Amino acid sequence: MTSIENLNKTLGNILLIWSISCIIVGIALYFFSFDPLLQGIGFEAMLWGLINLVIAYKLLKRKEHVLEKIRRELSISLGLDLIYPIIGLPLIFLGQDAYLVGNGYGIIIQGAFLLVLDLSYHRRFKQLA
Repeated sequence: MTSIENLNKTLGNILLIWSISCIIVGIALYFFSFDPLLQGIGFEAMLWGLINLVIAYKLLKRKEHVLEKIRRELSISLGLDLIYPIIGLPLIFLGQDAYLVGNGYGIIIQGAFLLVLDLSYHRRFKQLA
């Protein structure tokens, strides 16, 4: 297995663990909390967990490990990671109810994690070039 394949597999496994954790925590917060703020965070955790589960699956099933393609995908992800706070912050500061504020916090939490993960792996893949 090449260094590119190893890095891709590690990235996929980290995202897989994160996504499953988010789904579990999201279910607990959304369905078993009576606090609308926590329910909003839980909803975002479940939603992002499901999306990241699909992405992790695709990473782990990737057949073709082209360094430039992976780096380009991570660059796009980094750009998106920087946009997420633009979506989350207004919900926090302008949200009319606690549920919307919770959604804003949930978006910020997910975006922050993905920013750190994507930046870390973008640098690692860049070192292979």
